[in-house]
Amino acid sequence: MELDADFKQQGASFSGFTISTAFGQFMVLLFSFLLVRYFGPEISGEYTTAYTLTTLTSIAFNLGLDTWMLRAGALSKKPKETLGNVLRIKIIAGLIWAVLLLGIASSLKPELYPAPLLAICIIDVWFDSVLITALAVLNIQRKIKHYSWLILLSRGLKLLGLIALMFFANRNLIVFAGWRALCSVVFALIALMLLKPDFGNKLPTQTSEILGQSRSFALSELLSTIYMHVDVVILSNIKGVFATGIYSPALSLVNALFVLPNALYSYFIPSLSRWFSSNQTKFLELAKKVLVLLTILGAVLSLGIGLLGKPLTGLLLGESFKPSGELMVKLSPILFLKSLEFGFAAIIVATNKQKTRLIPQTVAALASIILNLLLIPYLGESGAALVYLITELILFVSYGIIAFNMLKLVRRTSAGKTEEPV
Repeated sequence: MELDADFKQQGASFSGFTISTAFGQFMVLLFSFLLVRYFGPEISGEYTTAYTLTTLTSIAFNLGLDTWMLRAGALSKKPKETLGNVLRIKIIAGLIWAVLLLGIASSLKPELYPAPLLAICIIDVWFDSVLITALAVLNIQRKIKHYSWLILLSRGLKLLGLIALMFFANRNLIVFAGWRALCSVVFALIALMLLKPDFGNKLPTQTSEILGQSRSFALSELLSTIYMHVDVVILSNIKGVFATGIYSPALSLVNALFVLPNALYSYFIPSLSRWFSSNQTKFLELAKKVLVLLTILGAVLSLGIGLLGKPLTGLLLGESFKPSGELMVKLSPILFLKSLEFGFAAIIVATNKQKTRLIPQTVAALASIILNLLLIPYLGESGAALVYLITELILFVSYGIIAFNMLKLVRRTSAGKTEEPV
């Protein structure tokens, strides 16, 4: 069988994309671990709580636009105009989000969300979102060298700044958070200067069209954000910042490793989308290879964390975080489930069936909220870990059914049959 171009001709490009993305995420993870080790569970829990709330509510301006753009941008003849339209929406929605979040959260829960720290997290999350949008365009254009330098330098300088502040024994949490936010601002601006987005002149029409096309992606991102972050919010409100400081390192490491399957997902969506529109035989061939790669990757990640989770936590954080290592082992099966979910989701997005993800995601989000409220008061961090595993099982089974049904349909269509799969 002839190898697909994405595996044969673009091997170096794909490798560079994956390695730089993974190493960038590793530096983010190391930043989090150093912060936790330096400040301890309680103080670092303050930062985690504020940052998690900011990330959780960022759907208000992200609106699923980055994932939508991976498909739409791949099929568009004017990616810079698409970028400009997406940024315009993010600017308007982001300003509204920032004012409301800062005003409401710091007023209702000032002990959990102090205004200065929350304001810095807002700046960090918004500008980092702009950088991620720009990186998506570089991915679509296959400008992997530019992509790699931006992600490595932006993440690397955050880490180096943190190490420097630790060297000078600075224990001001605001300074740590501020350095991270400053790096997000600088590299978002550099990325925009590099890409020179075209904001166009058809604001009402283009904005309306994009919001209509990305609606299902926005809902999907909202649901995903809920079941990925609501456990930390509920845990911090019920059990306090100490419990959050114990749970967050385990959660952070597991979630950080998602960067590897997510890199495959992000890299191959444009190619899968193009093949689906032009050559469905090639689409099927590429889809199968992506699923095989993600199966192998998921098994390696899950087994690795299952075996190394406890000693790794002890090495990085010390004996006081021993419960975090135990939680990491409990969460390790999620890495296998999530890796295949990314493969299933790439097929779903490329075939323009994003709406079919909404029902399982709704079920997972509701299950996460209800089960966390029921189990955390009694089981604490272990209850949150159990709920996370349950929600991922729901998504794994549901996405698998949808993706394989789509592959069956494409196979039958390419063979001259048009009947719908069961």
